Amino acid sequence: MSKLITTDEQLRSHLPSIVATVKGETPFIERLSLFLDLAEDWVRTTFCSTSTFNTICGYTEANPIRILTARLVVADALRRAIPSLDIVLTPNGFAVVNTSNLAPASRNRVESLTASMLSHRDDCIAALLPELVGASKWLISEQASFFGATLFPNLAIIDNLGLTKGSKWEKYLELRSQVIDLEASLAEEWLSPELMSALRSENLRSDLTQKRSEVVCQVKAQIVGYLRSGSFNSRRLADIVNYVRQNPESFSEWHQSETAKLFAPPVFRNEKKSSGYFF
Repeated sequence: MSKLITTDEQLRSHLPSIVATVKGETPFIERLSLFLDLAEDWVRTTFCSTSTFNTICGYTEANPIRILTARLVVADALRRAIPSLDIVLTPNGFAVVNTSNLAPASRNRVESLTASMLSHRDDCIAALLPELVGASKWLISEQASFFGATLFPNLAIIDNLGLTKGSKWEKYLELRSQVIDLEASLAEEWLSPELMSALRSENLRSDLTQKRSEVVCQVKAQIVGYLRSGSFNSRRLADIVNYVRQNPESFSEWHQSETAKLFAPPVFRNEKKSSGYFF
């Protein structure tokens, strides 16, 4: 049974105007019950964690995080339900086809409405992810680790790339493994795994210092550039490393790393005791 959406009134508050249930009809929340359960389980396991989700359920209905979580649950539940509930979008909002003055929606209209609700669901995901940082115990959850594994812990990268067709969430999942690989390459060859790991954590928490934020912005631009063109800008990467080298107090992880040695090879001194001594 749904823990977050428990009344018809709560459900309808997160939907566009919908034809009211009349006497004798099954309340909309009952018709959507199974889909709400499935949506809550998906949101809990994919984004929130059980502990955080249970805490969110205890927030007041005016709490911003609860509102965003509820919107996502309802959006996903309705997306799942549309094909089986015969829901149509009228000029006055959604309507459930169980009244005498409404005809079942055409296949094309159902597909269009499903696509529209999918887009709305993705917008809800994009709005919720940044706010979860402030939810109880979320930062120590497996879900936080999943999103914090890259410098792109939300769906903004999809907008950065100008991808407008299909589901933003599905595209994010498709890109994630490639982004992780690209960041690993930059870490090993330029920024060090130690610094990259620290920057990811701070970026997820949104507590980067100004100088570290500048580096993150530049690195993210390189990732986006690679996804667009298939290559990094070596000159810009060298500029980033020089900035890091010139600010040791702000990037101690890099200066103490093995990667830093790649940019500071030992100076050869021509001494008689050296095996490579020459006149």
